[in-house]
Amino acid sequence: MTEPELSTEERVERSAIAAAEELRATKAAERPAWYSPVAHLLAPTILGLGLCYVGVSQLGELNWLDWLSIPVFWVFSNFIEWHAHRDLLHTNSAKLPSLYEGHTLNHHKVFPAADMAVRSRAEWREVLLPPLAVLMLLGLLLPVFSIFWFLGFEILALLYMTVGALYVLSYEWLHLSYHLDPAGFIGGLKVIRFLRAHHTVHHNPRFMKRWNMNVTIPLWDWVRGTTADEEVQEEAPRGS
Repeated sequence: MTEPELSTEERVERSAIAAAEELRATKAAERPAWYSPVAHLLAPTILGLGLCYVGVSQLGELNWLDWLSIPVFWVFSNFIEWHAHRDLLHTNSAKLPSLYEGHTLNHHKVFPAADMAVRSRAEWREVLLPPLAVLMLLGLLLPVFSIFWFLGFEILALLYMTVGALYVLSYEWLHLSYHLDPAGFIGGLKVIRFLRAHHTVHHNPRFMKRWNMNVTIPLWDWVRGTTADEEVQEEAPRGS
């Protein structure tokens, strides 16, 4: 009996899954024996929460401007995330080729849209940011923190550091949760299912360089009109 002919989208999906299996095997062979996925997650978490503790512990009484700055700093972080994801992780820059290679050529290929979940904790290495990258992101908080501090706005400086550190951690925690077993406790949470659906569309090669750039809350995708709704997904050209 002749098998029904596959659609272009089905052929592309099968090809992506086959390529992912091959790359997964390569990554597993390259993974050092000393790698600890729990330590990979906990190290930046402890550092980030430590910064938050320092920031919060130094706060005095907040006025209305201080309270208002918290959502403002969060929106600014969401804006930075959107641009960094599009302009650094999905743009092959001669200055920072490792970012493009690690994200677009490795992470996206290991986890195609049709097969997003990790097979084991060891594959967290292909999801979580490298520890040095987390340190770099936390270090990038220093310039704005310093400006606020030396201008005499110590509370704003501390709030900026705290919100920024929490945002970096939320990126890591949420991104990992999208790649966990969707039938598990965390993967099955309603909010994670909603956000995973947004992120899964981004993992489709047809959309990854233009659509659904936010990994955390897709606010800036909404602002910039880069959320791939059903109409966009239907109209996007199919093929490899």
